[in-house]
Amino acid sequence: MKRKVLAGLLSAAMVATTVFGSVGVWAAEETAEDASDDAAADEDSDTAKINPEGKKYKIALSNSYMGNDWRQQMEAIAEYVASQEPYASRCELTIVNSENDAESQSASIDAMAAQGYDCILVDPASETGVNQAIQRACDAGIKVVVFDQPASVSNDNCWHIRIDGGRSYKILAKWMAEAIGGEGNVVLDQGLQGAAEAELEYSASKEMFETYDKINIVSDYVDDYDPAKGEQALASIIAANPDIDAVTTQGYVSAVVNAFSKAGLDIPVSCGGGYNGNLKTLKANNAEGIIDVYIAGLSAVALNYAIRIMDGEEMDEETVIDCAFIATSNGYDMGEYSDVPIELAEEGVNYFEDQPDELIWPAVPSTFGLDIPMSVITGEE
Repeated sequence: MKRKVLAGLLSAAMVATTVFGSVGVWAAEETAEDASDDAAADEDSDTAKINPEGKKYKIALSNSYMGNDWRQQMEAIAEYVASQEPYASRCELTIVNSENDAESQSASIDAMAAQGYDCILVDPASETGVNQAIQRACDAGIKVVVFDQPASVSNDNCWHIRIDGGRSYKILAKWMAEAIGGEGNVVLDQGLQGAAEAELEYSASKEMFETYDKINIVSDYVDDYDPAKGEQALASIIAANPDIDAVTTQGYVSAVVNAFSKAGLDIPVSCGGGYNGNLKTLKANNAEGIIDVYIAGLSAVALNYAIRIMDGEEMDEETVIDCAFIATSNGYDMGEYSDVPIELAEEGVNYFEDQPDELIWPAVPSTFGLDIPMSVITGEE
């Protein structure tokens, strides 16, 4: 019997461990006791649960969209993990990209099913649009692991791994509302048109802001995860109503900073995805904001699950992972979210001036058990 489970928070400790473990900063300071603890932790990691012996599975990754850095890093991480042991001995991974529409992705999934893949990892174009194709693959006995964006398919051959975007955007909106003193005008980003996760994040932020009597939602906009499109949309909103205190984005705070700076206005409080450039931009412009680090290595977790599922391990039907949160300031009353770790932005710890803006860090949950070199994410390898 599959059951639902909530995975642990990606805490401040987790971020530090992943960052420094990957770039080898604190190895010299590690004590024998620390090393022993790390070894014990590795034995319990997701990667340690992969049997290095056994059948080599044919696995496909169906990706519906390549229009942002997260998707590109997601694929790079999956490719890297598949090339490392024990994964390299246990799987042959093929990545197939389709247009950002349910019809083309459904056709792609049908083709994969016909080609005899043992498992298909699916990042869906919509919550319902590819359901029939997924169901057809499952009916044919193919295991399917849905990750990132949701799909409303439930059967004995389908598993789901996701980050709770609704919860994340409630936390982001709560921080922003407190940062502007519980009153003012806000503008909300609807994200990528048609994406279920984008709709969830928009609705969650809207719901949180509406709990404040003195906060007015004056407009919303669509950026399709494209900072240039977001900046253009915000410029039009500013022209009609320049009195804005906070703006959400589902991607890049540079859209907010550029639009308001070019208009000669103070930069409002903003939020965005877990890109290194978002914190660099906020810091460089003395702007207030918060980011949620939406782990790009969900693809690696899905690959890990796929091998273990096909080996016969009983896995939870749904695994939900929380984001890590990093902000330019802290100490606000977070109410029901007061137990959520929110790190203070610190260069060299959770953002890096000498690394690309596109870097999303950490790459995988601390429980994964295989470090991802930063060069894989930056494309230098």
